[in-house]
Amino acid sequence: MQKSISFLLFVLLAIPAHSKELLLTNGAVDIQKTKGSFKNLDHRQAQGEYAFNEFFIIQFKNTIQPSDQEILKSKGIEIVRYIPDDAYLVKAKTSDILILTATSKSLYDVTPFLPTWKLSPEFGRLSVFDQSQNEVINVRLLPGTDLDKIKIALGQIPSLEIISFTAYELVVKAPRAAAFDLSAIEGAEWIQLQPKLETFDFLDFKEDSVAEAPPSLTGYESGTKVMKFDSAWAQGFRGQNQTVAMADTGLDTGNLSDLHQDLQTVKAGIPMGLFSNSWADPQGHGTHVAGSVVGTGRMSQGQIRGGAYAANFVAVSIWSDLFGNISIPPQFQTVFQKPYDTGARIHTNSWGSAANLGGYDNFAAQVDQFMWDHPDMLVVFAAGNSGQDSNKDGVVDENSIGSPGTAKNTLTVGASENLLLEGGRQKSHVELKDGEKKWGAEPIRSDKLSNNEGGIAVFSSRGPTKDGRIKPDIVAPGTNIVSLRSRDPRATTLLWGEYNEHYVYAGGTSMATPLTAGAAAVTRQVLVEKLQQTNPSAALVKAALVHTAVDLFPGQYGVGPTQEIPKPAPNNQEGYGRVDMDSVTYLDPIILDDNKVGIGAGEVKTYSLEASTGAIIRVNLAYTDYPASAAVQKTLVNDLDVEIIAPNGDIHSISDRVNNMEMVLLNSAVRGTYQIHVKGINVPQGQNGKQPYALIASLAKGAN
Repeated sequence: MQKSISFLLFVLLAIPAHSKELLLTNGAVDIQKTKGSFKNLDHRQAQGEYAFNEFFIIQFKNTIQPSDQEILKSKGIEIVRYIPDDAYLVKAKTSDILILTATSKSLYDVTPFLPTWKLSPEFGRLSVFDQSQNEVINVRLLPGTDLDKIKIALGQIPSLEIISFTAYELVVKAPRAAAFDLSAIEGAEWIQLQPKLETFDFLDFKEDSVAEAPPSLTGYESGTKVMKFDSAWAQGFRGQNQTVAMADTGLDTGNLSDLHQDLQTVKAGIPMGLFSNSWADPQGHGTHVAGSVVGTGRMSQGQIRGGAYAANFVAVSIWSDLFGNISIPPQFQTVFQKPYDTGARIHTNSWGSAANLGGYDNFAAQVDQFMWDHPDMLVVFAAGNSGQDSNKDGVVDENSIGSPGTAKNTLTVGASENLLLEGGRQKSHVELKDGEKKWGAEPIRSDKLSNNEGGIAVFSSRGPTKDGRIKPDIVAPGTNIVSLRSRDPRATTLLWGEYNEHYVYAGGTSMATPLTAGAAAVTRQVLVEKLQQTNPSAALVKAALVHTAVDLFPGQYGVGPTQEIPKPAPNNQEGYGRVDMDSVTYLDPIILDDNKVGIGAGEVKTYSLEASTGAIIRVNLAYTDYPASAAVQKTLVNDLDVEIIAPNGDIHSISDRVNNMEMVLLNSAVRGTYQIHVKGINVPQGQNGKQPYALIASLAKGAN
């Protein structure tokens, strides 16, 4: 018996410890099997080999605890980023790392942050010819980086030209092969090609196609009727005392004293386009976008209005006259910061990149960073217009969201159909440019752009993101939208075509996004004035919009093999549904908690509500998460859950480990007291150890 026990102990001790992996963009890695593993080196080796390293990855055996964070801080180790699973990217001295590895029993292993982990996969597919081609390369820098050391390192890379250099970002022009040299720089976090940015207006019409003006106004022209803005306006919610900002191609003449007559509430215009000093709109896109937010309808007898036509407005021009396109300033976050400083708390952006569909890149990370630092500003981005049916099965493909719409914290907007009764560009999909190639199978092929307000626009980008997050978050009308026409003499491209001398047609997620931004401004007004919320967080505004959205399931083609929306919201076609301002205006939640302190790992916040038999309980949780690194494949950092506990103890939850918004829906309650729990599953980078959140719960009458 004794021999059997001894043999069993020997076998158990011989079994290797369970391996862990870092979930990096370039693949999952067990750091104990890497060259940089501290467990594979003695201390003298490590002290010599990594004496000049500043950034390391420390991985723990189990979920990171507050005590682990305190140990790191006590040893002078600065936490920079969370790396899934259970790891930190830190800034530290090698000597402090060695002390930690010798004393801590909770560590799995430590490794330097290796160069191969910092490179976008696009650099791994280079031919000899490609490597010599000059490109604009974007490098995100880690906080606390020694900029003087970086300047010295850059000077040693041949044929490299610095375009911009800030504390957080480096943009250079260099041969593609220089990316490998850049990755070796201590302090570089992620290296990618600078994406080509584009406005997300859909312009795939054939050259001979023209817009037709309707004989009379129908009320559907602006897209606001489908969204039921009339209900909000009738209740007095028109965006008063709210300020919305826009970054786009500019605004009309760029002169506050001589703007389009529908633009009555513009507070400021800020030029930020590269080598530009004007905020005029030579392209027309920005003016159309602005009209969907704050156009008063003065030149249409009040019939073609923006959703928040009484809100204040700040126009940021990112148009570059030199490049003839939109451009991002060297310090990207100033696009948001300057309007924020004027009082803007909603920021709309109808542009992005289709270079890395579904990918979380440096620009998505910067949007998340700004929103984490400014939790009361909701940044809204268009999802993109990359939707197509490549395999011709009659269903638009998934996985086509553009960046920065892939950011976690932004409200990402897809396009549903407006309802066009007459005029405009009411084309069948096969009549569009490349229509046979992109949408050549029925029922999409012969369907039209704007004939069913319950459908998703054929071009609208679908989710999920590459790490499986639901996107878009919400949809709004984005086809045949009539809005303002720029009066800049250079604005000769009339988008989808002229409506009259004051207005033009346009379409795309570009058009759905400002309508949603207007909805967000009105929603914020409702939260402040009706529901008595002081300075509501962006998370609360998001929660309110998705809580009240209309589910368009199953879409415009019914059920069957060509069903447009495969499951009820939330899903990757419509997100949580289409914006519904009637429901927003009459929002009467049983529970509304804009919890700005939040909860930590292992903590639970409990709420109670009384339900009658057959009642529908809807609960939405939203929170602004800590920014992730583009170097990781799972972007959720802080993980909260929401669950409903029935009177009999049954638990209703989804245990989501990917998204920072959740909804739990109980369609037929029993009479009794229900508990709602918000749970801190993992909070490795909280605000004072806690993750703030917004929670909305409501009751509706069921069928019984």
